[in-house]
Amino acid sequence: MIPKPRSFRVPRNPIGLLILLAAFAAAAGCSNANTSGDGGGVIVNHVDASGNSIPGWLTPTGGTHANSATINYIANGGSSSCTECHGSDLGGGISRVSCFANTANCHHGTIAGWVAVPPAAQNHGVSAKKAPGSSGFASCQICHGNNFAGANIAPTCLNNAACHGDGVASPHARKPWRGSPYTHVTTDPANAPVCAKCHFPNSPNNPADHPATPAPAGTSPGCFNNTLCHGENPVPHPVDNAWAPAPPAAQPHGNDAKAALGETTGFAYCQECHGTTGADFAGGSSGVSCTNNPDAACHGSTVASPHARKPWRASAGSPYTHTTTVETGNAPVCAQCHFPNSPNNPANHPATPAPAGTAPGCFNSTLCHGPTFHLPGWDQATQHGPVAKQAPSTSGGFAFCQLCHGTGTDFSGGSVGFSCYTCHGVPAPHPAGTTWRNSTSPTHQTTDLGNAAVCAFCHQSNAGTPSCFGTTLCH
Repeated sequence: MIPKPRSFRVPRNPIGLLILLAAFAAAAGCSNANTSGDGGGVIVNHVDASGNSIPGWLTPTGGTHANSATINYIANGGSSSCTECHGSDLGGGISRVSCFANTANCHHGTIAGWVAVPPAAQNHGVSAKKAPGSSGFASCQICHGNNFAGANIAPTCLNNAACHGDGVASPHARKPWRGSPYTHVTTDPANAPVCAKCHFPNSPNNPADHPATPAPAGTSPGCFNNTLCHGENPVPHPVDNAWAPAPPAAQPHGNDAKAALGETTGFAYCQECHGTTGADFAGGSSGVSCTNNPDAACHGSTVASPHARKPWRASAGSPYTHTTTVETGNAPVCAQCHFPNSPNNPANHPATPAPAGTAPGCFNSTLCHGPTFHLPGWDQATQHGPVAKQAPSTSGGFAFCQLCHGTGTDFSGGSVGFSCYTCHGVPAPHPAGTTWRNSTSPTHQTTDLGNAAVCAFCHQSNAGTPSCFGTTLCH
């Protein structure tokens, strides 16, 4: 008997079949190692058809999973697909495979020196500041939380007094995060979206007036496009002619540089972006050198320093003088070039170097100057008088004295706080009495005529260029 052929009937539950087929398709998709979480080639599902991780997914140096985890986290707006299989704490979940089970230094909990004792370089900081990939700020967020305050996976990055600082709600070191090795200038700009969580335009976390002009709404976070702390061009200060006007106009950038070290002032602040290594100002992360400046009137073409070209002791009132530099905070930078017996110092300055280990200071023999700028016995008229009366120069003349002892058109103390009037007894840089006007020493008759401009502070009688034998002064 020939068996009757079996008929193929339409299933009674076609919807159930579709669900079953979809399940098979999903299963096939989950076993496809090329599945991309965001359509951009990011590998999310790393299990192949045999149930094993694809080759290269895990390696001693991180493997493909490290990059994929971070990029996927960013693409998902701050959530990780890893938790779907490995659990909310990445301790195993339905996969029963913990992301922290091995001790092969895959995760930093077992890496020696990951968090070193300050001021040593911090391995975790160096990794965090790299471009997003297997590192970057976003990679830290996966385990430490979007606000770095900790999660059920890892502890908080905040409130660490030695590193991040007590109460610093940020992934970086405490302010002013500009000192090596704890400096933000070596952070890859691709981390800007994470920085923008706190440093948005006009944020209270930004330095004053940074950025002065916020970027248009919708501008993507960037380090130098007015969306974070800094403005465009790319510098954290103005770049027009008002910042560095044509000499001899006052220089706003010079005034800021010579001010006490602060959030946006001081030599060390400039060096953070304009310095490369050691004691130079050759460009640094900004790529703009403060040296080799073609404007010969400012830094000069060969001056490897943050100050104007030698002699940086210009006449009183000039913006190009070191006497208006605030000692506090700036002296250590000056000491990088002007250490005792440095070839950059004037001869015999200081005559007697300070004991080893003395902190840099302007008048303690660690830089150019000693406790006083002058030689022993300087208070005797035969010492300082002839120097004051000689032709104006970088080491003599009335204007030279006024650099330290004057304010405006007087000699009342200036930057050193020591008035010439204490000894001279009159509001003038010369002695009192009739001898100043006759042939008996001390006399003005041996004063070089080049000092007439300073004499005119008090003795100007008519308009015109000061001259000893015209109608503008006494004679």
